[in-house]
Amino acid sequence: MKKIIALLALAVVSISCSEDSSLSDGNFGDTPRVVGFLKTTQNVPFFEDEGVVLKEFPFDVLGTGDGSVYNEDVILTYAVNTQASTAVAGLEYDFVDASSSVTIPAGQSFGLLPLNINTGNFNPTAKTSLVLDITAVDKEGFVISSQNKQVTINFIGCLSELDGLYTVVVTRGDGATVTRTNENVSYQGVNYFRTTTSGTFTVAQLAPPAPYAGFYLTDICGDISVESQNLGGAYSNLLRGLSTTGEDGEVLNANQFKVTYEITFDAGNQTYTGVYTRAN
Repeated sequence: MKKIIALLALAVVSISCSEDSSLSDGNFGDTPRVVGFLKTTQNVPFFEDEGVVLKEFPFDVLGTGDGSVYNEDVILTYAVNTQASTAVAGLEYDFVDASSSVTIPAGQSFGLLPLNINTGNFNPTAKTSLVLDITAVDKEGFVISSQNKQVTINFIGCLSELDGLYTVVVTRGDGATVTRTNENVSYQGVNYFRTTTSGTFTVAQLAPPAPYAGFYLTDICGDISVESQNLGGAYSNLLRGLSTTGEDGEVLNANQFKVTYEITFDAGNQTYTGVYTRAN
């Protein structure tokens, strides 16, 4: 692990040097301003009828060219992705503004889309989703991020109770297996949890110096997702899910769940599958 960290440190130094040298060529200010969604998944959980609740979702300027603020309003046009969406307008949500556009005010880095959320109409056993695509930006010098042009807003009426003590069997991509007992899956927020360990590393190998040794996961009505995160919250190695649909595992039954993810390494990425069985 020390060798891995040393290699990563050298990689960071080399990247920093290359970035510093690129600033001297005088072309940085010519790069376009990039717009998109800073967070491409937004979860809206409600577990009881609280009536209609107003929620706002940001459309962001992700890159600002030469770093200066833009002194004019920027208007983004969006559309509902009807093929990917399962939520129904008038049931789970309603648009406050029917213009299908969001304004990023002059001098600001984001604009807000308001939605009326109908909390009493959430499905109690399955999530539904509203998927929005940015389709146009009205100013020259702005481009839409190819990776951040879409946001998925999940309406969640099912409360996860995944937290607790487990025995976990972790299988690495090359077949190596580790079994751990007393793995604590701790509550970090609504339907959001953190494991005790990551991959086949022990707690001592990661934390300290990392603040923790596990990873964060989300359980939405039995579908488990692992968003990209730094290993242990400290290392430049990334721990991330593999699914293109955002579903990296599942709750198998009341006492067991399964999750698959990868950790990036200079020598080649490794995949891991953990099967967690609740302790009696």
